Amino acid sequence: MHIYSVSEFRDEINELLGQVTVAVQGEISDFRVSQNRFVWFTLVDEDTSVQCFMMAFQLKVSLKDGMEVRLVGSPTTFKKGQYVFRPRQVELVGEGGLKQAYEFLKSKLEQEGLFDESRKRQLPRFPRKIGLITSSDAAAYTDVLRVLKNRWAGLEVLHANVSVQGARAVPSIVKALQQMSEEQKDLNCILLTRGGGSLEDLQAFNSEEIVRAIFACNIPVVSGVGHERDVTLADLVADVRASTPSNAAEIMVPDKRDVTLELAQITDRLERQLREILRRRQDSVASAVDKLDQQTRLQLTQTADLDRRLRIGFERFINSVAVSRERLDHAVQLLQSFNPQEVLKRGYSMVLGVDGKIISGVERLTPGQQVELRFADGTARSTIDETSKK
Repeated sequence: MHIYSVSEFRDEINELLGQVTVAVQGEISDFRVSQNRFVWFTLVDEDTSVQCFMMAFQLKVSLKDGMEVRLVGSPTTFKKGQYVFRPRQVELVGEGGLKQAYEFLKSKLEQEGLFDESRKRQLPRFPRKIGLITSSDAAAYTDVLRVLKNRWAGLEVLHANVSVQGARAVPSIVKALQQMSEEQKDLNCILLTRGGGSLEDLQAFNSEEIVRAIFACNIPVVSGVGHERDVTLADLVADVRASTPSNAAEIMVPDKRDVTLELAQITDRLERQLREILRRRQDSVASAVDKLDQQTRLQLTQTADLDRRLRIGFERFINSVAVSRERLDHAVQLLQSFNPQEVLKRGYSMVLGVDGKIISGVERLTPGQQVELRFADGTARSTIDETSKK
């Protein structure tokens, strides 16, 4: 027979106990949290009590004394031989416990400002694309799509199929909210919805994780959970709360018939205003015409006198221009007579050196020098044999 040390014996017992998973139901007593890390409480019924221990991060619901809970976990022992139960999952049981947890968490989140009306955002009047978070198997899904189609056809709907009840509900809804907030920047708003049910059925929408995910969402959120009488914590933190899924769809989009009627009313109002403006303008023009008629004769006389003086001035100007034109023509003819090309046409020629400059006198010539002779109709090259001065 193997002989165990005390520590070995405890380890062996814990290994055997750790293989056992049980569900235990009872009432919370002596609930306390140590160092914000360790959760201790006693689970009691009429006859017996069991000490329970778990890490704070494992606790997903708010607990306090008197709540009825269902724990899923395993028994274990500590070094000093203390026997405890270590829950891995905690569920509230019964309407009383759920209501207590609801009120406790509501008070906590309210003090943090998560429900403040001042932080809530308005919905766009004419959304182009919305996010829909609900189960595709739920009646709420078909109700919402039917209302949206009837009221505002052509709206783009991005659907996230999630669990709305049970253990998978909270993580799937939180994930959908986070993905839409971070990845779908073109969404105008998000609808989180499900149909009615008992307080236990709607428990996911009273979870702290979903409430904080809605609070952190970058896109306005509409909550349409349950019926009019059902008010979840998700409803309180959402930017807009609707009484039912269908009512949520009605809040999110306008009715095209109402918009058409409103446009007709606006058009009629504008037409009336334009007619009134036109009437006032016509009255103003008529009044101006009356005033102008009184001044017309005087203005006609003044205009006739001005016209006479302008004609006289214009005739003088024309005569002056003609004289100036004759002088200009004479000056042009005189200038043209001095044009070298015109001189060449009269039988003269020019002598240019190899540098292209005009040779104006015999003193600039030397025997053997190459020169260019330019005539009116062309050029010729020549060599100087000899020079002589007059």
